[in-house]
Amino acid sequence: MDRLQIKKIRNACKQWIDAKSTRTVLLYLFFLFISFVFWFVLTLNNSFQHEYSIPLHIKSIPDSATMISEIPHSIKVTVKDKGLSMLKYEIGNLPTLTLDFKEYSNGSGLFRVSVADLRSDVRDIFGASAIISSVNPDSLRFIYTNIPGKKVPINFDIDVQANLQYVINGAVKSSVDSVIVYSDSHTLAELNEVYTYHVEEHELTDTLIREVAIAPVRNARIVPKSIILTIPVEQLIYRKQKVPVNVLGQPSNINVLTFPSVVDVSFLVPQSMYRKAITIKAAVNYDDVIATKSNHVAVKVVEIPAVCQNAVLSVDSVEYIIEKY
Repeated sequence: MDRLQIKKIRNACKQWIDAKSTRTVLLYLFFLFISFVFWFVLTLNNSFQHEYSIPLHIKSIPDSATMISEIPHSIKVTVKDKGLSMLKYEIGNLPTLTLDFKEYSNGSGLFRVSVADLRSDVRDIFGASAIISSVNPDSLRFIYTNIPGKKVPINFDIDVQANLQYVINGAVKSSVDSVIVYSDSHTLAELNEVYTYHVEEHELTDTLIREVAIAPVRNARIVPKSIILTIPVEQLIYRKQKVPVNVLGQPSNINVLTFPSVVDVSFLVPQSMYRKAITIKAAVNYDDVIATKSNHVAVKVVEIPAVCQNAVLSVDSVEYIIEKY
């Protein structure tokens, strides 16, 4: 942009400002701004009432003391004061209510702030000009203990089932196997385990991972308050393998030979176990051999891992001969 263009723009602006209508608008806006300033100043001199959620902090808690009661992060306070004083709270500059543990502890497990003391402490942080209309809660009462925590195991309250063609393969795993409980000596002496909240899931088709809370114990604090449970679920796949036929219960001077001596067994196995060696046993019972009136005797699967399902033999009976020594 050259000097000539700049000069033209400057002259145009000057003409617009010098115009009578423009001066009228600017004068109106100026008086409007002055009126707003006077209104704002007068408003700030009025009293207003508002509810604030102020942070709560307890200082000087000894290392030996463990708070059992849940301490709220804040308390609700309804305050009435001049607008100028309230303005700083409206823009987020809220004070923090700080209470001294040593001042309100009875030394034997109870931290208590009365109605009068709590109002007095709140009034101090808002200033003498403020009127405290209400405080919620109106008093504070927390339980603590100086006794070391007790380590106790966790009992899982669960009812889970896999869907068809799936199986729960393995034990339930937990992020921790025990918790630390803080309480009075009588409660700790009686407490030998804690329980999770009830978990119930059916028709699972994938490994279940869930955060589960520990059921509370009266007048006790539990650390941690929740755990991560992992319940392994796998798909079942078809597998077949050959197994020898054993004879159960035969006398030492008798040898029963079966034909065939090896049979096929088909079953469903968790996917992770498909290529692993699996011990399966098939057998005939010597008592059945003696009792039968034919040259065939029933053969059954007598041993198979619990996670393997629907085991079926390729034959339901085998031929046999008896040898005596």
